[in-house]
Amino acid sequence: MKDQKAILHRCLKNDEPAFVIAGHDSFAIETMEAYKSIAEKHGAEEDFLNDMQLVIDEMKQFQEEEPEKVRIPKTKHERNE
Repeated sequence: MKDQKAILHRCLKNDEPAFVIAGHDSFAIETMEAYKSIAEKHGAEEDFLNDMQLVIDEMKQFQEEEPEKVRIPKTKHERNE
């Protein structure tokens, strides 16, 4: 499986946009499953799809084991209230 941190660091280093979904985000699994479905539809390689499934499974496990950490994301303004 690709190292997610390495991908993010490479994007930051190269000043490229990145989209991060944290395990505590209650929308993470559904979002990742939708992305995987789109990738499949457009012919992504099997290795990539398998890696995506591993990350989805990891998110599911985290959310099942630590449900108290899972929440609906808030805006920066909402967090400061």
